[in-house]
Amino acid sequence: MVTKVLRSFLAAALLALLCGGASAADKAKVPAKGGPGQALSRAGVVPPKGWEKEEVFTRADPYVSFTLGEDIIKVRLLGGPGSRYAKPEDFLKGFEAATMGRPPERVREVKVAGEKAWLHRHGYPIMLGDPHLFDPKPPRLAMEEFVVLPRGRRFFVLSWAHESPIPDPDAVGEKAWEGFLASFTPEPAKASKPRR
Repeated sequence: MVTKVLRSFLAAALLALLCGGASAADKAKVPAKGGPGQALSRAGVVPPKGWEKEEVFTRADPYVSFTLGEDIIKVRLLGGPGSRYAKPEDFLKGFEAATMGRPPERVREVKVAGEKAWLHRHGYPIMLGDPHLFDPKPPRLAMEEFVVLPRGRRFFVLSWAHESPIPDPDAVGEKAWEGFLASFTPEPAKASKPRR
């Protein structure tokens, strides 16, 4: 009798957990009205063909990412209330733009959304092999390129990373990244009201 009650309780708890998880996942795809997620959802983000898409709109710093194998293209909207970074300068000094504590490298100017912007590059550690074994060598780094586009009190960070120490001979990720930069458009500017 006790095991029957226990099984029923566990089944109900599992069902509640699964249903609760599904609704939270669905909520992550719906941006809050007037929030930063809504601004990101209105941006012109053209996904690379055949890449897997993930959207998270419920945070103060929403993002959309596209993944294909070891390549990741991501669009983040930072700044504003509750953001990890108040200004682009804060992001560029932060750990997400640094390479093992060093500032990002300025690579070249690129044109994004009709504007010139600096393309930066940095590295971050990737785990290869058994994480339980000590390796005295420095960690291998994934290389990430990113562009910062200020928009009022917020700013977009567009990035591409190849999380493998082995270069892609076909440059699939790099080509997708170049196409992504060429096609990206930030949230359209609000039209000013005519004066009366």
